[in-house]
Amino acid sequence: MTTQSSKSANEAEVTPPSHEDRLIRRKVRAARRAMLVEKLWPRVWLPLAVAGVFVLLSAFEVWQMLPPAAHLGLLWGFGAGFVFSLVPLVFWRPPSRQDALDRIERASALDHRPLTAFQDTLSQDASPEMRALWEAHRARAARSLAKLKTGEARPRVDRYDPFALRALLLLLLVAALASTQADLPNRVRAAFAVPDLPLLGDGLRIDAWISPPAYTRKEPFVLSASVPAAEAVPVPQGSTLTLKINGAGAKGYSVALASSGGRQPVLPTAQSTDTYAEYTSTIDDDVTLSVGWTLGSERSWRLSVVPDSPPRIAFHGPIEVSPRAVMLLKYKVDDDYGVASAEARVERVIIPSSSGKDNEAVEAPPPALPQIGKPPVFPLSLPHAPVKAAEAKTYKDLTSHPWAGLPVVITLAAKDEAGHEGLSAPRGMILPERKFTKTLARGAIDQRRSLVQNPADVARVADNLDALAAAAQDEGAAAPIYLGLRSAFWRLRNEPDISDIEDVVEQLWDVAIRIEDGNLSAAERELRAAQERLKDAIERGASREEIQKLMAELRQALNSYLQALRQQQNKNADRAAASPNAKTVSPQDLAQMLDKIENLAKSGSADAAAQMLNQLRDILESLQTAQGSGQNQEEDAESLQKLDQMTDLLRKQQQLLDDTFREQQKQDESADEDKSAEPRQGQGRRGQKQGRASAELDRRQEDLQKELQELLSDMNADGKDPVQQKLREAEDAMGDAIDSLRQKQFGDAGEEEGRAVESLRQGTRALAEQMMRSAGGTGKGNQANRDPLGRKQDGPLDNTGDDVKIPDESSGQRARAIMDELRKRLGEPSRPILELDYLERLIKPY
Repeated sequence: MTTQSSKSANEAEVTPPSHEDRLIRRKVRAARRAMLVEKLWPRVWLPLAVAGVFVLLSAFEVWQMLPPAAHLGLLWGFGAGFVFSLVPLVFWRPPSRQDALDRIERASALDHRPLTAFQDTLSQDASPEMRALWEAHRARAARSLAKLKTGEARPRVDRYDPFALRALLLLLLVAALASTQADLPNRVRAAFAVPDLPLLGDGLRIDAWISPPAYTRKEPFVLSASVPAAEAVPVPQGSTLTLKINGAGAKGYSVALASSGGRQPVLPTAQSTDTYAEYTSTIDDDVTLSVGWTLGSERSWRLSVVPDSPPRIAFHGPIEVSPRAVMLLKYKVDDDYGVASAEARVERVIIPSSSGKDNEAVEAPPPALPQIGKPPVFPLSLPHAPVKAAEAKTYKDLTSHPWAGLPVVITLAAKDEAGHEGLSAPRGMILPERKFTKTLARGAIDQRRSLVQNPADVARVADNLDALAAAAQDEGAAAPIYLGLRSAFWRLRNEPDISDIEDVVEQLWDVAIRIEDGNLSAAERELRAAQERLKDAIERGASREEIQKLMAELRQALNSYLQALRQQQNKNADRAAASPNAKTVSPQDLAQMLDKIENLAKSGSADAAAQMLNQLRDILESLQTAQGSGQNQEEDAESLQKLDQMTDLLRKQQQLLDDTFREQQKQDESADEDKSAEPRQGQGRRGQKQGRASAELDRRQEDLQKELQELLSDMNADGKDPVQQKLREAEDAMGDAIDSLRQKQFGDAGEEEGRAVESLRQGTRALAEQMMRSAGGTGKGNQANRDPLGRKQDGPLDNTGDDVKIPDESSGQRARAIMDELRKRLGEPSRPILELDYLERLIKPY
């Protein structure tokens, strides 16, 4: 008889399963569950034990007690152990059906293996007798199937944990859970928060600091360990990061800078050793500095770059032009760290002609020829360099430049010490040109301008210069003037190149200046050059020896200029009289100012020295203006005469007020005597004297009123003129005073006379202010609010008070004594009201 030990997997069931088949299937499933428990539990218990120990350490806050290196190492150890504990689970396979059948037979321990016998099959070619015998055998085995057992699951964890430490672990976990309760998750999370590397410890020191650029004038600062990693540390742009590590294994640390562009490692310098490492880097963008070691522990700082903004510069008011065509540029600068230098850039503007051919640029030079003259670029004065914020001004004379009289744009530029540049908004203007009064000089300048505007038109300009040279010869001009014009003529006739044309342009300027001023212009140019050299030396903090040398040059140039100025005035004395309101400055005053400038510069007060040098420039500009202006002299004389008349009238009215006050005192004394004594014969005589005094005061007041009316009649009627308004108020007050004097009311008359005095004083002041505003010339209104020397009166930087005479000690003491006596009398209420009013007017500052 032939049997099969197992049925083929692909054989189909043609008959429904019997009761015995269903029983076997249940036994197999139970056996497989028991086998799963026995095989899985020992494999799951190991990672659970690792996790349990980790939770237990976290619950008792053991991680916080460990140093950073041990903390990180133990954390890595737990991670590796947990991964290794999962290896048995990875290679585990579930039990098969045959494994379950074998387990059932081993657990049942029955004779003749009834389970195997029941599942055996008979071969297909068996005889009927053999089949009957086989069925009887299976029936006997089926009766034993009910006795089959699967056996209990026995994981046998004790073979891996013979000391039952798992029970202790479970007990400790229950205790930890009961003690920590809701705080347990936070403690577990804290286990993964590895502390930063210590900056100072046993045998280890890490120092990191930032060195800002020198131009910021900020001190280096240390990156503190107390700064949270999330907090940004502001760092000036361009700062140098320096990090030093001292201790064993210094080279084992890694330093890196992480930015939006990625992580960039910082290499140690050449002098680094095993126990010392130094790292340097320039910080230009926002980065995160991280310091780590082999296990990955890291200390980091967020460095936020503070950008260095470019300096700002802007015009501070309009560009003023003096009558001598000298530009005054006022501007203000500011920068986060300081402006190092500033300059002005001038560019020419080509304006197309609006007449003639459409859109034809008449002023533009031919394309083949460059423009005549280089764009002017000149430095701007600063109070001191570098300066964070300031307002300053610079004088510049560009009348000799070929572009004088042509449209230009001026742009101010400021630079800081880092090289950043800021520009102002461009401002357009006609570059100031000097006004020449002599016909020959104007002709030379006109040809010069034509040559600048169109360098190709040399033939026409040459013919005109030939004619000018002939005119100069006819007028008997000096030889240098005639030869200069002839030389320019021949140079233009001989096919000049662009450099020759530029030389001719300069030559024509020199000829025009010599025709107009003679030797004065040369002295003026030397004086301005000496001022510029001294100003530059003061701004850069030159040595005492250099300052002394430049001051000597300035004194010599100033003496030469004053001498030339006197010669020019003497030459023109027969043609124009001096203005009656002209103010003079003595050479002694200028010498004292130069001494002050030198002393301030030598003592290191550069700002004050530069400020006084500007004041000297203002005075000299005013002298030049006064020398060149011969207009409106008759009006100045007439205004000065009116001012003298008003001053004399004010003096007489003040004297009349004092006499009226004395008569009021006499009247009060007489009234007091009349109350305290019986009437006597002398009282009648006193009344007669008071009547004569009243008539005399009345006559004087009428005379003053007539003088004032005559003065008003000589003025052009203008209801808005403040001078005339005050004079009319004074006239009305005089009329009221006359009425009071006729009634012998000296008190009322004194009040009206005081009102007249006040109106006259205000009118005199208004007329003087009008004369002062007009004394500086008519240079486009730029002389307003200036004194006769051209200096600004109200500017905090322009008026240093050096021109005010300081009273000596004796004069000051005498003035204080007088004021004290006046205040004392004003504080006595027993005095007459008229006297108290008079004392109050004396003390009141006008």
